[in-house]
Amino acid sequence: MVRYDFQTTLNFQVNRVQLKGELFIPSRAAFLAVLVLDEKDDKFADRFSKMRNFLNERGVATLFLKGLLTHEEREIHANRSDTNLLSDRLLEITKQIKNIEGADSLKISYIGSSAIAGRMFRAAGSSDSPVESLILIGNGLQEYNGKFLNVSVLNILGELDFTGRIVNRSILSKIESTVKKVYFVPGSPSHFEDNTKWFMVSEAIQRWYLFPEKRSLEFSEF
Repeated sequence: MVRYDFQTTLNFQVNRVQLKGELFIPSRAAFLAVLVLDEKDDKFADRFSKMRNFLNERGVATLFLKGLLTHEEREIHANRSDTNLLSDRLLEITKQIKNIEGADSLKISYIGSSAIAGRMFRAAGSSDSPVESLILIGNGLQEYNGKFLNVSVLNILGELDFTGRIVNRSILSKIESTVKKVYFVPGSPSHFEDNTKWFMVSEAIQRWYLFPEKRSLEFSEF
């Protein structure tokens, strides 16, 4: 049976609220990247949109979540900082993905900035999580006290972000994971505003999905 690219906007019913996600599944996709934006700031929305298109063109499926709160919920500061609430919703959406025809057989990964890693850590660390890897972009990594039995971790940092190296290495050293790697974007600070540097971030992520069995060789040790 011939498979074709599939694109749609999904409505996820999570408890009493409805959240949207933009799903794109290229034909022959093996991985689905869930792109998670920060509830406090939309500055990465344009960059993540470019990354989504980059990955889709190279055979990686994506679910773009522009928020885990409704518009009204975002107005309350406590909601935007509630890691338990946000991680529970992320996990519930992830479980619902496995019930979608065409996405049910894909390996699921989370992509987000290090500053919101807490929700991804907690969701991926759940005993019933189907997530196989986490990709954390930039410095400011959040603490996590759990461990991952079957989850690989990639942290992408600017080569010139010397403080980020020290802080993130300290936090990741305390996390037990099957594979724990880092990629340094050459000649870049931490936020990758330059389009060329952001392209290099997206390119590294594509390699992470393209050769999962070579992650230990393709990427640097922390």
